Amino acid sequence: MRLIVGLGNPGIEYAQTRHNIGRLIVENAADFHKAKFRKNKALQVSLASLTWNKTEVILAYLECYMNASGESVRRLAASLSADIRQELLVVVDDAALSFGRFRLRSRGTDGGHNGLRSIHAALNTIHYPRLRVGIGRPQGRPEKEAGLKEHVLSPFLPEEEAGLQRVLDRGLNALRLWIEQPLSRAMNVINTY
Repeated sequence: MRLIVGLGNPGIEYAQTRHNIGRLIVENAADFHKAKFRKNKALQVSLASLTWNKTEVILAYLECYMNASGESVRRLAASLSADIRQELLVVVDDAALSFGRFRLRSRGTDGGHNGLRSIHAALNTIHYPRLRVGIGRPQGRPEKEAGLKEHVLSPFLPEEEAGLQRVLDRGLNALRLWIEQPLSRAMNVINTY
């Protein structure tokens, strides 16, 4: 079994923002496999189940805000008896990577990301795989907290929007590699994207 959680914020106002790229990748994977999401109110998640190359896969996005991601991820992983070091993958935006770049890691710091900070605290570990998806840095602004917050919560620029489907499709391939390959081999491929 594999559990893939795409981070993002709920609500139509956040649907097409940079901060929701993790959720967009998970939704794209569900669309590709014609899997439908069902809301689980108790866990504050929406879930879609499918079989991917003979592996049971649960795709999820959270129905809570990014800053509160941890408890939902912890409860979801526990409900599925998922081994967080082997069977959980968190897909998350990363402003330190240029738009469309990917980084797969087996562990790491939160890098200033509030969703990852919440997950680290709830799981009491930094040892779980995460797929970081580049959304780029704010342009023409000093690298300050306020400018970064505005950037991640803003919609994609027209030129980014034009390339977004290509990024989502690379994300789909990255998920496939994580499911089908040993982590080190998947990292060797994905980290060149």
